[in-house]
Amino acid sequence: MIIVFCIDDNYVKYAKASIASYRKHNPQAKIIIVSEKEGIEVDCDGYEVIKLPKTFRNRGYGDRITNTAYLKLFLPQLPYDKIIYVDADTICQYPLDELWNMPCEYINLCESHVYGIKQASAIGAKKYGLTGMMVMNLKNLRHINFTGKCLEVEATYPTPETGWQHDETCINVAMARKLNFIDHKFNYCHNRSYLQPILEKDAVILHYVGKDKEDMLCQTKYKTLRMVGKKIKGANVAIVGNAKSIFDKAWGKEIDSHDFIIRFNRGFFAKPSSQGVKTSMLMLATNLTYQEIRSFNAQFVINRSKHYYNPAHATVGNEERMELKRKLGSQPSTGFMAIDICLYFGAKHIDLYGFDAERTPTFYNPDGYKTQHSYSEEEKIILEYQKQGLLTIHY
Repeated sequence: MIIVFCIDDNYVKYAKASIASYRKHNPQAKIIIVSEKEGIEVDCDGYEVIKLPKTFRNRGYGDRITNTAYLKLFLPQLPYDKIIYVDADTICQYPLDELWNMPCEYINLCESHVYGIKQASAIGAKKYGLTGMMVMNLKNLRHINFTGKCLEVEATYPTPETGWQHDETCINVAMARKLNFIDHKFNYCHNRSYLQPILEKDAVILHYVGKDKEDMLCQTKYKTLRMVGKKIKGANVAIVGNAKSIFDKAWGKEIDSHDFIIRFNRGFFAKPSSQGVKTSMLMLATNLTYQEIRSFNAQFVINRSKHYYNPAHATVGNEERMELKRKLGSQPSTGFMAIDICLYFGAKHIDLYGFDAERTPTFYNPDGYKTQHSYSEEEKIILEYQKQGLLTIHY
């Protein structure tokens, strides 16, 4: 599977969230960024940049459509036979195997929302296709000179009465009889009206068109914790667990020397020389009294789920917890979730204290307490993170 974006500097901040969503649901896909310049960079991993010749346009300068959008017309120059093209203001919500495996003679795309009805009428078409997502058979498009046909339309076709004349219009006119319309769940536009609407959560690809792009940035992982994420990014973080073995060590000063310190639940300061006394974030999977919470003097208080009613700055979303549950085969521990949060927001380094995979009990639990967590599975993943240099476990 090959997924292609056309972006410029105006779309970099959206591309980060967009690429991450496609990578999440399609980890084996090849991600290609097409740009007019070679040095464009997006703050994420796993993509390749291909430079195509500088585009040109004969009209529409100054409208909301950037020159980069016209790179779509040149995509058959790519060294592939088939691609999925997507705009950088889209979010992938499910795997794209169904979309990729559909037969495609030239272009598969989705019909527009109701705004497109006027444009379809203006160009004499029954349907108007949205080009923010296209499955493109590049081999066949090269054979019929797709680029040449589109550029001819761009140069000579009369501007429709709607005033909309841009790359999308070129493709709809030039390829009028060669567009295959598929289920609009594959390019469903946020905050737009449809004759046959679906729930946005059921869209495979959700498209943040027009002025709604800022809404897209709220769809990223741990969206409720962005204020915390700003503190974690680039910080040396200590995550302090509650294994009884922590009291055998004198880590207190070392823990408190970190930029950001995370604690959990009933991990009260029983032995400061071992646990330290500073707290940046208190993450709770239990209900505490107001006085108990205040004893941590935490900058941020976070509830692990909506089942807890502590006065808090934020609550972790259910989606993130369920994602980790699928990964582990059991409910993630609060400590494991904290690790995932720190990795996501880009901590410089993470030090784990008081984590021993239940070799000793949690110091505040009663004898015989049975946990719902799989500490052995969590430890396997944590050890792999350590091999990658992402964190250090202190035993």
